[in-house]
Amino acid sequence: MVKQSKNNQLVFDALAEAGRPMGAYELIDAVRPAGIAAPPTVYRALTKLIEQGAVHRIESRNAFVACNGCHNDGEAIVLVLCNECGQAEEFTDPEIGGIIKKQAAYRKFVVHSTVLEVQGLCAACQA
Repeated sequence: MVKQSKNNQLVFDALAEAGRPMGAYELIDAVRPAGIAAPPTVYRALTKLIEQGAVHRIESRNAFVACNGCHNDGEAIVLVLCNECGQAEEFTDPEIGGIIKKQAAYRKFVVHSTVLEVQGLCAACQA
């Protein structure tokens, strides 16, 4: 990960320590003891962390999760999201990314990034 400003590092650390997706206001509550209480400060940090690939936004849940670093730039990211416990797991698959890029190119569309969200139940919640 790129060297971060103090605020960016605090926001990233809070997400990483949580080990699960967090909404922005939940994240603000987590970093408040460190002196960050203003929503714009947290949103700026999140924007920068997302641009760097250190954090992913989960669109369907309006939440954020720390990147586990399992991918390279340009790879399709798949987030599997448990509907029961809220956990998120990240992985990549070159075949999925290749299919998306091929279909996009066929439509003369240039892909900048791909994040797929898959909803379901994790192994623990199925038991």
